[in-house]
Amino acid sequence: MNKPTGLAAFTRKGAASSQQTATDQEPGAEQSAETRQRGRGKGDVVALTVRLPRAEWERVHQLAVSEGVSIQSLAVDGLSKVFAEKGLPTLSV
Repeated sequence: MNKPTGLAAFTRKGAASSQQTATDQEPGAEQSAETRQRGRGKGDVVALTVRLPRAEWERVHQLAVSEGVSIQSLAVDGLSKVFAEKGLPTLSV
């Protein structure tokens, strides 16, 4: 087995081999979208990414450090306040 080079080095393991087998299969033998299973977002806890400019992240980080809490806690508290302002139940985390 050769070491992948170029963009292939950044793809998921087995992706290249599944593409190879997909091209070897007969037309119409691909899995439909309904039969494929997603792996993300299925558990009890779902990860969420928030993108901030570095300067804003530094402010958030500094606030978390000074309050002695995590950025996660600040985010959940903030989202709960937004829900409360709109008359909705707060997050129960």
